[in-house]
Amino acid sequence: MKKRVCSICLLITLIFSIHSTTFTSTALTSNEPLYPYLQLLNSDQLSVYNQIYQNIMNFNDELFLLDTPISEKSLEDTMNSLFNDHPELFWVYTSYQYAVDSSNIVHKVRLKFCITKDELPQAQANFNGVLNSLVSGAKQFTSQVDQEKYLHDAICQMNTYDPDNHMNQSAYSALTTGTSVCAGYARAFQAACQRLGITCYYVTGISMGSTHAWNVVKIDGKFYNVDLTWDDSISECIGVTSYDYFNKSDAAFASDHSRSSLSGRIVACN
Repeated sequence: MKKRVCSICLLITLIFSIHSTTFTSTALTSNEPLYPYLQLLNSDQLSVYNQIYQNIMNFNDELFLLDTPISEKSLEDTMNSLFNDHPELFWVYTSYQYAVDSSNIVHKVRLKFCITKDELPQAQANFNGVLNSLVSGAKQFTSQVDQEKYLHDAICQMNTYDPDNHMNQSAYSALTTGTSVCAGYARAFQAACQRLGITCYYVTGISMGSTHAWNVVKIDGKFYNVDLTWDDSISECIGVTSYDYFNKSDAAFASDHSRSSLSGRIVACN
């Protein structure tokens, strides 16, 4: 069985220059049903969440001043919430730099991008093309569970687990390159389900002793856990599509999956 390594990087760097950036405000609000992590944030974190989102959209790779300084822990939860909510933001790394003062309050952040700004339009076209193709294929089925199963099978069949892909934390890796890790599988499934109109969330935690990512999906009004990475691994071993980790309750997942403290605060799968 292939080695599972699904790490979320955090690079802490003190940088004492400053860049002021101006962006068009398109604030996301806590009543957005697709963004469960945003709903967990306090007002200061929500301000930072929106500011980071706009700087990602503007492809700002320079150090910028936060409108609302927050603690390191608050920034970590805010950044994880943003990345967990938005699989479509594939061009930014989940690692980032920030500067703190003597009280460990974060005042400045620098984002890291995995492609260039000039490459972004074509990359977005590729990303959207694959998503639209998946959605079109899923729509041949009428029930939500059959549509979900189509996406599950298609993404698994498209991919081989490979930690060496430098974009492996992104949905882009699983949708366009054919190699990814758990984060890529889960974000690709999240993005495809969302585009199809199926509520789907990204979940982090521990599985088999390693950091891991999977999904929570709402099918016919009920929430379930889905782990494409483990299903794909089993499928490759037995030669047929596995559904051992498809639409399971928290109780069924408890033996080998435990959520992170942040993901533990979103909806349960009973």
